[in-house]
Amino acid sequence: MIIESTAAYRESLRAFKPRVFVNGALVSSVADEPSLQPGINAIGVTYDLAQDPSHVPLMSAVEQETGKRVNRNLHIDRTSDDLLAKLEAVRIMCREAGCAQRYLVHDAFNGLYQATQRCDAEHGTEYFSRFLNFMTEVQDGDQTYGVAMTDAKGDRVAKTTQSKKSRTVTSTSLRAVPTVLSYPGPRPSSPAHPMCMALSFIAVSGDDAGRRCICSLLRRAD
Repeated sequence: MIIESTAAYRESLRAFKPRVFVNGALVSSVADEPSLQPGINAIGVTYDLAQDPSHVPLMSAVEQETGKRVNRNLHIDRTSDDLLAKLEAVRIMCREAGCAQRYLVHDAFNGLYQATQRCDAEHGTEYFSRFLNFMTEVQDGDQTYGVAMTDAKGDRVAKTTQSKKSRTVTSTSLRAVPTVLSYPGPRPSSPAHPMCMALSFIAVSGDDAGRRCICSLLRRAD
């Protein structure tokens, strides 16, 4: 099912039966739980804007791998214009929703697109083709996934200038146990930064070759 609106996104959640608690209480329906509506509505904005004729050129793009028009949040950037369009799309989404959340999928996809190719080149794996299959499935269904990158910030008791900082990547997947890696280094400055490439890759690969490749990427992060 292709999702084309907030209402359709909310309805799609009914197909899942997760065990969710809010403030200690079991949620019977994620789609109908009042406390979860702000998040659902925020993600819904990304679908509504993509159907607005005045925003279609900004909120969608042609994916080079397939030749299909896809949601901007799922698109692989090729040019500086793509990057600028993504930033403007995020600005508009956040203006409407506060935090649209979904644009992090874009960052993860662009990181995975590069990281899987590098790992294949270094270790003779086949992650890139597997990722492309997954990416195409997500794009065709205009699906949403959760992605998170956190900053551990070191010793929170000490002042910022006194704290020895470390960076932590938290990688999650519906098919894998979350994996956490830490390293000392600068904050990533672009989706092409090796730290960004590490996002979710272990969850996709889930084996030793993938872990070795991510460690190699992190060592080159500086």
